[in-house]
Amino acid sequence: MKFLEIVLENKTRVTDQLYTYSVNEKLENSVEIGKRVIVPFGKGNKKRLGLVVNIQKEFLGNYKLKNISEIIDDKPIVSKELIDLAFFMRDKYLSDLSSAFQTILPPGNWKDLEKVYYFDKYNKFDEKNKELLNFLKFSKNIEEITEKFPKLNTDLSYLVDNNNISTKYIIKNQSKIKSKTFIELRDDFYFDKIKKNAKSQIKIIEYLEKNRKVEQSILLKETSTTSSSIKSLLEKEVILKTEEVYYREVVENNKKYNKIKLNKEQEEVFYNILNSDKNFNLIHGVTGSGKTEIYLQLTEEVLNKGKTAIILVPEISLTPQTIERFSGRFPGKVAVLHSKLLQSEKFEQWQQIKNGDFKIVVGARSAVFAPLDKLGIIIVDEEHETSYISEKNPKYNALEIAEKRVLKNSGKLVLGSATPSIISYNNAISGKYNLYTLENRATNSVLPEVEIVDMREELKKGNISIFSSELKEAVESNLKKGKQSILFLNKRGHTSYIFCRRCGHVEICTHCDVSMTYHKSSNRLICHHCGRTKMKPVVCPNCGSKYIKEFGAGTEKLEEECINLFPKARIYRIDGDTNSNKDSYEKLYEKMKNNEIDILIGTQMITKGFDFKNVTLVGIIAADISLNMGDYRASEKTFQLLTQVSGRAGRGDEKGQVFIQTYKPNHFAIKTSKEHDYKSFYDMEINYREIYKYPPFYKLINIKLSGMNRAQTRLKLFEIQKYIQNEILKSNLKDIELIGPNPSPVNRINNFYRFDINIKIKDENEEIVRIIKEILIDNKYKLDLNGFKLSTTIDPISFF
Repeated sequence: MKFLEIVLENKTRVTDQLYTYSVNEKLENSVEIGKRVIVPFGKGNKKRLGLVVNIQKEFLGNYKLKNISEIIDDKPIVSKELIDLAFFMRDKYLSDLSSAFQTILPPGNWKDLEKVYYFDKYNKFDEKNKELLNFLKFSKNIEEITEKFPKLNTDLSYLVDNNNISTKYIIKNQSKIKSKTFIELRDDFYFDKIKKNAKSQIKIIEYLEKNRKVEQSILLKETSTTSSSIKSLLEKEVILKTEEVYYREVVENNKKYNKIKLNKEQEEVFYNILNSDKNFNLIHGVTGSGKTEIYLQLTEEVLNKGKTAIILVPEISLTPQTIERFSGRFPGKVAVLHSKLLQSEKFEQWQQIKNGDFKIVVGARSAVFAPLDKLGIIIVDEEHETSYISEKNPKYNALEIAEKRVLKNSGKLVLGSATPSIISYNNAISGKYNLYTLENRATNSVLPEVEIVDMREELKKGNISIFSSELKEAVESNLKKGKQSILFLNKRGHTSYIFCRRCGHVEICTHCDVSMTYHKSSNRLICHHCGRTKMKPVVCPNCGSKYIKEFGAGTEKLEEECINLFPKARIYRIDGDTNSNKDSYEKLYEKMKNNEIDILIGTQMITKGFDFKNVTLVGIIAADISLNMGDYRASEKTFQLLTQVSGRAGRGDEKGQVFIQTYKPNHFAIKTSKEHDYKSFYDMEINYREIYKYPPFYKLINIKLSGMNRAQTRLKLFEIQKYIQNEILKSNLKDIELIGPNPSPVNRINNFYRFDINIKIKDENEEIVRIIKEILIDNKYKLDLNGFKLSTTIDPISFF
C-alpha cells in the first residue's frame, strides 16, 4: 500500500503543513509525485486540492488515514527535483510551505489549472474512437467530454499514453486555449467524389496537393473560395480539418547573431569551464571583455549534448538585449520568463518550457525555477546584483538555487561580472568556485578614462548646478560629435525633499518616518515607502511662510536641467516612474540602438549590461548617494555602481570618457573604481568585513517585528529575544552575537512601528536556525503575535 504526503492548496498558516493520505487499489498505480489530487479534509470531509510531494511504503502513525478521492493529472505538473527544491527553501530560508511551493508551480493559482484534451495527430488515427477524436478536434475539458459521451468506455489516459490525443493546461475563467484551424487532404481521398463543375472544390484540392497542410484562413484567401466549399469536402471525407494549439510570440524573430571567434583570453576560459571537474565557475571580466560570447558558445555546447540552459539577468532592462543575442544565435529555442509579462503570457511560456518546446530560458530571478529537463548549464550574468535575492517569502537567493539545480543535474554554473560580489569572489579565492579573469576588452577598445570631480571645489567656484563645469563641457562636445551620453543619478523624483527656509520645517509622510519626495511632473509629494501622495504646499504648514524650497536632486530634476542646458538634444529618462509597462525597456533599447537618443538619464537600471557602440560619455551625478546608505554593503554597492556605469562608455571604436562627481573623492571605493581596480577594492573591503564581523566571515539573521503600538511592539520583541537567548544558552552555542531589539533604520512605515534583532554567527550553524524555527515558525512558546507582523531573513542584503 502507498501512503501519500500532500501539500494543500492553502492560504492560511493553520494548514501550512504536510498531510498524509492513503490511496485505494484502483488509484494506486496512477498516483505519482507531482500530480494534483482531490482529498477529503477536516470533519466535514470538504474536498480540497493537494499536490503529492512524497510517497511512502509504510505509515508509522497511530490514527486512521483517509483515502484520496481523485487524481486530477495524467502526468506530474512539477518534477521531483523542483519539489525537493521547495523543501530546501522552506528549511534554508525559514519559509512557509505555501510560499515555497508557489515558486516552483505554474504561474498563477495552481487550483485554476484546467486540463483539456485535443486531437491533432492523424497519423495515429484510431477508427474505433472516430467520433470521440472528431469531437476533440477542438479542445474540451473532461466535463464536456463526459457530457457528450456519458457512456464513454474509452480510457482517455490510454489514448494520451499512445499519442492518439494530447493534453494541455489552461487557466480556468480565462480565454480558452488558442488554436488555429488547418486543412489537409486525407491520404485515401478520391477525385471521383468531386463533380467536374465544382471548380472551387477542385482549386482547394489542387492547392492542398502542392502544400499539404494549410491554415484555413490562408487556404480560402489563396484559392479565393468560401467555407461552404470546405464544408462540402469535409462531408465527402476528402479533407481533414484539425485544430492546432498555438501560443503568442513573446520572443520576436530577431536577425541572426553570428558566432564570433573567441580571442585567446576568452578561448582559455571557455575550454577550462568545459573541461573542469568543478560545477561552479566565476568569470571576472572587465566591462566589454566578451563574457556574453562565452555564454553563447557554452550554451551551444550544452545544446549539442541534448541538454538545456537557463540564462539569468538581474533586470528586465537587460532582457531585450540578451534575448536578441540568444534568439539570434538559437532561433526558435528561446523562452522568456520575467515579471513584466502578462500572467497569461507567463503561463504559456511555462507550458511550452514544460512541453520541451524550448531548450533555453532567459529571464530574471524567478526563471531559475524554469521546468526544464536535462538542465546542462545555468548562467548568471551580473551575478553581483542584489535583485537575485527575493525580499518576499521565500526569501531565496537565486545563486544558491542555481547551485542546487546544477549539482542535481551534474551541470555547470557560470557566474559573470566585472565587479563580483565580495561573497562570490571569496568563494573563488577559497576554492569553492573556479576563478577565471578577463583583463582586456574583447574588441580593440580600451577601458574609458575616468576623472573624479570634487564637487566641494565646484561649490567654492560658485557653481551650485547639478553639473560640474567639466561634465557640462564634455556633454556639449559629445553632442557636437553626434555621440551618445549617459547620465546616471541613483535617485528618482525631482527633489529629495521640500523645506521651509524660515522655520526649517520638512514635509514628512504622516504615516512613515521619512521625508516625502517631490515629483514636479505631477506637482505632488510622494512617499516612496507607503505610496501616499499629497499636493505640494503653497505655504509652510508650520509657520505660514511662503518660502518653500526644494532641496536635493533626482532624475526628474536632472532631466529638467538637461532640457535647459541642451535644448536641441534628444533626451530620454528611464526610472521607476517612467518604466510603467513591459514595452518601456524594448522602446529604450531600440531607440538607443538606432541613435534616436542623445542623452540617456536613468537610475541603476541603466548601469548593467547595456552595450551601445555610440556611447562615449558617462556622467555620474552624485557618487555619494550609495555611500550614505547606512549599510555594511555601502562601499561594495558604490564600487559596483560606479564601475558598471563607467563601463557603458567607449565600447565602440572611440575611447570613452567618464566623470564621477563626488563630495568624497578620497573614499577607497571611489578611488579604486577610477582605476577599474577590483582586486585593490576587494583587499580593503574584505579586511573591514572581518574586523566588523560581516559576511563572508559571519552569517547574519534579521528578525523584524512590526506593530501599530510602538511600546507593545518593542516589548514583544524583547520577549522573543529572551526565548532565543535562553535556547542559545541551553544549547551552549558559541560565537553568536545578539544585537537589539533596536528601532529599524526607518522606524515607522505605513503606521507600523518596526524593531529589529540582528544575529551574527561565526560559522554556518544549523542549530541556531533550528532554534529560530522552533520559536518563530513552530511557535514552541505559544507566542501571541496577533496584531504584529513578523519577518525573519537569513543573510539580509539590507536592514531597511
